[in-house]
Amino acid sequence: MPPRPTAAPVRAARAERQSRERGFRPEGRAQMRLRARPSPRFQPLAWLARIPRLHLALGAAALAAALAPLAFRVSAPQALSLPAGGENVLLAYLAPPESASPMAQGGSPPSLRVSAYTVQAGDSLSAIAQRFGLAMDTLISFNGIQDARALKVGARLTLPNGNGLMYRVRRGDSLEGIARRFTVALNDLLDWNNLESSLIVPGQELFVPGARLSEHELNRVFGRLFILPSRGRLSSRFGMRGDPFTGVSRFHNGIDLAGAVGTPVLAAMSGRVSMVGFNPNYGRYVILSHAEGFQTLYGHLDGFRVRKGARVKQGEPIATMGNSGYSTGSHLHFAIFLRGEPVDPSRYLH
Repeated sequence: MPPRPTAAPVRAARAERQSRERGFRPEGRAQMRLRARPSPRFQPLAWLARIPRLHLALGAAALAAALAPLAFRVSAPQALSLPAGGENVLLAYLAPPESASPMAQGGSPPSLRVSAYTVQAGDSLSAIAQRFGLAMDTLISFNGIQDARALKVGARLTLPNGNGLMYRVRRGDSLEGIARRFTVALNDLLDWNNLESSLIVPGQELFVPGARLSEHELNRVFGRLFILPSRGRLSSRFGMRGDPFTGVSRFHNGIDLAGAVGTPVLAAMSGRVSMVGFNPNYGRYVILSHAEGFQTLYGHLDGFRVRKGARVKQGEPIATMGNSGYSTGSHLHFAIFLRGEPVDPSRYLH
């Protein structure tokens, strides 16, 4: 009866068989042990994603060459398999999303550059923006424009090389938080502002690529913060006036627009419906709450088209004109309140 093999030769034979299955040559026990320790969970894409500032300036060929030494660490069951045009798939994975700012020509990271333009006779903000391929809110933000209608001939405008907004860092801000707030890739903030780290300080100005102004901010700049809520004849202004029933002088906290019963009443600004109800003075009324502490009141209505808590857009129908409450005829009482105090609507309506 032949002698039974010892455990050591059995282990050596098993290791040699496994090494052949994995494509390793048995070149000695020490070398076999060295080669037989691949990392089965290694994923090149995940490894590359951990490099926060990796940019493909060298192109696909150089990238493929750079990845070649890593191939021995990918085990056979998990070999990296790319479909046709696989290099493009890898490039797309590492490139920023479509919503982010485009790469500069040649594949290098973008960075902020500015030029100057002097406003000419006949220029408008929209025409300048179109001429230079920029969004109007980019021009507004970069030049601190408060009123687009006040653009003057001879004014010098700063024109950036991409769309976005200027942002002044506030106390408690972080670069990651700013990126989340504006839905911008963190790397884009780093690149466009030539930052080597995420360290920022209050008062620092940052360019946020691709960011846009809100509807409220744009309406303010273009003089459309509030729109006229209905068609009609201005029958009473803001301020002191004689009571229509008694003649006694009283304060009138809004304006009156006279019109036919059923005339549509529109939201003067986007906001939320805070109250819908009836009052002996204002009759059927709607109150909307808006940004920056503004509220609007619509009184003497005939009917409602919204409910409490609803969100409405500027210009959206919310009610119809009527003659309810303390009223001498069909009209809309419209009032604007800022932080609880009535303000003259004529200062905001254009």
